[in-house]
Amino acid sequence: MVARQRGTGGGRCRDGDSRRRCCPADRYSNTLNGSLDLRAPALELREVTKTFSGYSGPVYANRAVSLSVKSGEIHAIVGENGAGKSTLMNVVFGLVPADSGTVLVDGQEVSFHSPSDAIEHGIGMIHQHFTQVPSFSVADNVVLGAEPTRHGLLDNEAITRQVSALGETLGIDTTASVPISQTPVGVQQRVEILKALYRGARILILDEPTAVLTPQETDALFDALRALRANGTTMVMITHKLPEVKALADRVTVMRDGEVVATFEHDEIDVAALANAMTGRDWSPDRIPRPPSSGVHTTVLAVEELECANDRGSKTVRSVSFDVHAGEVLAIAGIANNGQTELAEAILGTRLMSAGHIYLAGEEITSLSVKERRRRGVGYIPADRYRDGSAREANIRENATLGLHTRKPISRGWWFHITESRRWANQLFSEYSVRAEHTDAPMASLSGGNAQKVIVGRELAIGSRILIAEQPSRGADIGAAETIYERLVNMTANGSAVLLISLDLSEVLRLADRILVMYEGRIVAERWPETTDQRELGRLMTGLSA
Repeated sequence: MVARQRGTGGGRCRDGDSRRRCCPADRYSNTLNGSLDLRAPALELREVTKTFSGYSGPVYANRAVSLSVKSGEIHAIVGENGAGKSTLMNVVFGLVPADSGTVLVDGQEVSFHSPSDAIEHGIGMIHQHFTQVPSFSVADNVVLGAEPTRHGLLDNEAITRQVSALGETLGIDTTASVPISQTPVGVQQRVEILKALYRGARILILDEPTAVLTPQETDALFDALRALRANGTTMVMITHKLPEVKALADRVTVMRDGEVVATFEHDEIDVAALANAMTGRDWSPDRIPRPPSSGVHTTVLAVEELECANDRGSKTVRSVSFDVHAGEVLAIAGIANNGQTELAEAILGTRLMSAGHIYLAGEEITSLSVKERRRRGVGYIPADRYRDGSAREANIRENATLGLHTRKPISRGWWFHITESRRWANQLFSEYSVRAEHTDAPMASLSGGNAQKVIVGRELAIGSRILIAEQPSRGADIGAAETIYERLVNMTANGSAVLLISLDLSEVLRLADRILVMYEGRIVAERWPETTDQRELGRLMTGLSA
């Protein structure tokens, strides 16, 4: 199969630069003007199969997947970790080749060897992690790599004209000169979409687009997506947030074990039915049941007037004080980059404090090393599973036993028992439904959600007095998230405590006994899940009063 060439018409801009380089946004405008045949599906997959090499033969990521996405619709794809959602979209975007099957765009067969091929055919992919230059403005980030020129020089007038026109659709002020790092996360998310539209995208693939957004930012994003849909843009959305699927999607496809198992039209979408199709079992969005309380509410962790700076030296945590009690799940809610991660690192000991004190079960640990704090019972599920939570070059078994490798039965004296470590890793696989061919496979071979299961299972097995759980279900599917939630709550039955730091307000409300809201490095409010909701928390997280 040979990639079809887009018809650029050989046009030239008035200054002699090629139109394809100078005015990529014009291809988006042409879509709105009806230059495409909208009768054919915008995107169609026929019997797409993709395998990866494994220890005992090929491992199927996608098995004869067929999927049709109508022009101008928002089509959601849901499924558990390892179901094949991301691999399928990586095939569409040219990141990995399919072993067999056919991809059609606007009814014509294509074969992409790189993302550049996909972009040339009007496909853009917005990943969970933003790819932006923090010191650049919105407009500069949008045009980076595809800057319009005039007589060989950067055409600032064209940048303003083209980017502003697209920005209006998404509700973004593209004329501001402030660095993009100083804009809200919700704006940064929409800028990623703007970048794809500027390069002529007619089909957008959105991977977990609301993962780090507040409810208000999610509403703004959905308004922008609806506006794009009204203008004819086609969107494929990968997500684990089923209520959002119901609110936004025209159709939804459910995948399980690399295959399509169900497709729902908009009027048929029901959150419980989707969850059941994904997992094959019943699911409820209710608050996680609490274990019986011991009635003892001693203070496990006390933080007093803690202050610390971020990696750039700016004070990020400002005079923070709170207690976490035995048997309690205390949640800290806040928008990303408001000091939550720095606070967690300071408690663990990996970040230097400039002021304050930390007490564990009444004993001060402020000056203790990370190793000693861990030994005394401070556990940690980090927000970044790859940078801080695992060694990707090591195998899964080695990662699953980190922190346990000096304990019986895995270690006895000077002897490390590989058989016992393998037995423990297999037990973790079973309890958390980790999808991998073998415990000796590289950690890097796991999907993000499966890697998260390994890290959570390992930290819960250590048996901490206080477990700092930062974004514990990030990337986990609905079934895995339920398992993680139940384990976190159950560990409080023996008097341990959980400090939950999460951007996901539904997670906060389902898990927490008490909620603190953090804004610009300070604790600004205290709430209880029985008397608050996502709207109130979202306002508090943005610095507004309830």
